[in-house]
This record gives sequence, C-alpha cells and structure tokens, in this order.
Amino acid sequence: MPRLRLIYLLVLLVPAWLSGCGGGGTTTGGTPPRGGTAAAGAWTTYGGSASRASVAPGARTSPGLQRRFSRSVDGEVYAQPLISGGRIYVATENNSVYAFTTGGKLVWRHTLGAPVPGSDLPCGNISPSGITGTPVIAGGRIFAVAFLRSSHTHVLFGLDLASGRVAVRSNVDPPNPTVQQQRGALLAMNGRVYVPYGGLFGDCGPYRGYVISTTESGNGRLAYSNPATQAGIWAPAGISEQSGTLLVSTGNGGGSTFAYQNSVIRLSSGLSRTGYWAPTNWRPLSAGDVDEGSLAPLPVSGGRVFQIGKDGVGYLLPHALGSIGGQQFSAQVCRGGAFGADAFRAPLAVVPCGSSLYGISIESTRFRIAWTSSAGGSVPVIAGDSVFALTRGGTLNQLRAADGHLIASTNVGSGATSFPAPAAAGSTLVAPAGRQIVVFSI
Repeated sequence: MPRLRLIYLLVLLVPAWLSGCGGGGTTTGGTPPRGGTAAAGAWTTYGGSASRASVAPGARTSPGLQRRFSRSVDGEVYAQPLISGGRIYVATENNSVYAFTTGGKLVWRHTLGAPVPGSDLPCGNISPSGITGTPVIAGGRIFAVAFLRSSHTHVLFGLDLASGRVAVRSNVDPPNPTVQQQRGALLAMNGRVYVPYGGLFGDCGPYRGYVISTTESGNGRLAYSNPATQAGIWAPAGISEQSGTLLVSTGNGGGSTFAYQNSVIRLSSGLSRTGYWAPTNWRPLSAGDVDEGSLAPLPVSGGRVFQIGKDGVGYLLPHALGSIGGQQFSAQVCRGGAFGADAFRAPLAVVPCGSSLYGISIESTRFRIAWTSSAGGSVPVIAGDSVFALTRGGTLNQLRAADGHLIASTNVGSGATSFPAPAAAGSTLVAPAGRQIVVFSI
C-alpha cells in the first residue's frame, strides 16, 4: 500500500510540476523569447504590425474591460506602449525605458541620458523632449530614439529585452537637429530600423521631412530627405509597410513648385522614392497649414492605401499611388480634421476625424461611412468584436465594431498626452495616461 500511494502522488504532482516549468504562464523575470513573441500574441510596433493596422492579436471574440493596475513612470508617455513575451515596455520623455511584467512587476528600467528642455529649442510644445516616437522591438531588442541634452542629438539605442542593457548606440540625427522632431513611430524591416522626422510645433527653423535608417547593429546609415522645405513626416504612426516598401505622408511645405509636400510617398527599403500621390489642391493646403500628413498612410485590401489629413477628406489610392490627383475615390469624412492614427480589419477602417470616430467600409472601388461615434478617441485599436480608443481627456471607450455602439467607458486619468495610443495583445490592454500607464484585462 505505501508504494501504491507513492505512485499515486507522483501521477498527481508531475503534471503540475511540468506545467509550471514549460507552460504558457506569464514571464515575471526570466528571459523573454528572442524577438519577443508571446503565445497570446505581441504588440511589438506601433499599430501592432508594420502596416499599422491596429488589430490586437490573440484577443477574445467578445472582450470585456476590467481595470487591473496602474504604474507610475518618470515622464510623460507620448509613445505607444509595447507588449511582448509577457512584458510591457514603456518609453518616456525623460529618456527612460521601462519593462514591466503583464502582472505589474518592474523588471528593469534604463535611463538613456538627460532629455532636452523646451527652453533649449526655438519652438515646440513638449518639454522636456526625450523619447517621443514609439520604439520598435526586433531581434531580441527594443529600439528607441532619445533626444539627448548633452549634445542635442537624436541617438538610436538598442536595449536587450531581457536585461535593458544597451547593445546598440548610433547617431541618427538629420541636419539641424534642434528644429527636427522625432515624433513618428520607428519601423523595423529586413534587419533595418527606420526613423522618421518632422518639425516642432510652430514650424520654426529650417526643418524638412527625413527618414534615417541603420541596420539593427547601428551601421550602414541611409537617409531620405524630402525635396520640399518643411513637409515633415510627423504623424504618430510614422512609417507604414506595404509589399516590402515604406509609405510615409508629408505635411505642408514651402515653395510654389511641387516637391512632394502634402503627399503620400512610397520608398524602397534603400530609401529611394518609387511612387507618390498628392491631391490637386496641394498648394492651398500648404498655404493654409493644412497637412495631408496628420495621419500615416493606411494599407488596406487590394493593395490599396487609405489616406486622410487635416482637411477631413478621405482618399482611396491605388497601389501605384497615382501621382497628383490619381486617387481611385475621395469623399469628405468630417469637417474638423483628422489627427492621430487609424485602424483596419477588412472591410472596416476606423478613422478619427473631428471629435468622432468613423467606421468606414472599404469597398471595391470606393468607401462609405458605415457608422459614426461621438465617443471619440484619436488612436483606435480593434480587438475581437470591439474597438478601443482613448480620448485626450483620458476616457477609454469600448465600441462595438459592427455599428459603433458604446459598450463601456472608464477614465484613466486627466494627464493623457496628445494622440494617446493604447496597445493590446491577448487579454491585456495598456493605456498611457500622462506619467503613468493603466493596464486592463479585455
């Protein structure tokens, strides 16, 4: 009988021990998988994918919204948080990067250097200015661009996901760095990191749109300089990927001659311009500071691209983009202007325009407005049958994707920055809220 009892206990205990050693539980302090891929999905770049589609991987079919915890950080959070390997990564304007577990435990924090105070810059509305553009996770590292006070330079850092150790440091400054703002999200593609630049709030100084790229080891620098003065690449989503190429949108530019201001531009991986589109009224848009590039280009079905800007007019572009006036279809979406980022899961694009969110059905040769929600939010995330979006006032809304009906809402705090961008993967949603993050189960 004692021997039989021992065998019985082993049968009970061994499976439990194995599930604790090799199962799908949350990582709390060990090394995350290389590349940061979690079983429930990961959100390793702005919008959760290189196309910036903003669809939460591994989300439940009908998610809920339950607050789990909040964590304070040492500066304003303008960048979208990232989720990978059971961890949440947060970057701040104090040039700090944090790694928390999805249960809320601080794993590591690394401050990369003092940020640039607003008094050091000729204009702008962020002070201090540190890490503004959303980092990207690739090759077992998180890459972030910090603006450093000591040299007034933009530096690309690659931090080891497991420890926060700096493995890569590379100067990625464009010319005139004190009037160039690194606000758009970084993109990783084919072993390279791409960094977009625009100007400061107030459009001061000799800035222009740039994309700077290095390899993931910080070498092999490439650069794209937009011909028009100004014409910044500043939308929060930065650069989107389509068919192995890059898409950027530009803002108002100087000069009466067309030089890719107020445009959508396609770039090769080597940063050669291979195509473009601009509206026929690009010149008055520039004269009125009405940027076409207030949102990044959104790849949609059929190899096409959806674009909308400050004038609230939506454009459906062919894959070749079509040069000036070459859109397939256009229509006024709103009168208040579009800011932030949009989301797409065929056939639905969710677009922030004015103070509302619009559900836009992308059809064979045109689009139509399927629903409108006044609940608002500037960076929507599609998760299961829901859309989540955070307003500048700090209200996180959950809408039904089918018709825009408000399901739930909750306040995350009054400190939300402009274009606050939640991130979601699996059952976790992270909302930035000023100098903290608030984490929800969905």
